[in-house]
Amino acid sequence: LLSWNARLGFLLALSGSRQGEPNGGSRRRGMARAGGITNAVNVGIAVQADWENREFISHISLNVRRLFEFLVQFEATTKSKLAQLNEKLDTLERRLEVLEVQVSTASVNPSLFT
Repeated sequence: LLSWNARLGFLLALSGSRQGEPNGGSRRRGMARAGGITNAVNVGIAVQADWENREFISHISLNVRRLFEFLVQFEATTKSKLAQLNEKLDTLERRLEVLEVQVSTASVNPSLFT
């Protein structure tokens, strides 16, 4: 890739060399050429700003993509961990039910446990 200075120099060279026009000229021609250089500088500045904007948009797009991938991974991990916790909770609930039955049986008929 060319540096910004090289691009700007290339644009200035293009605006300064007009084929088919005679060398020399009036003051008006000189002003037109100066205007052409100014226009080339403005075009160069606009091109540089456009490249910077594209680069900025590219960085934003990349970061949005990374954020999206992180969120998808986070969702999958969270769902997996919640499923594991749900299984453990179900197991604990079943154990609690067994203990409740044992306690209620012991309170109704204490002679079974002595």
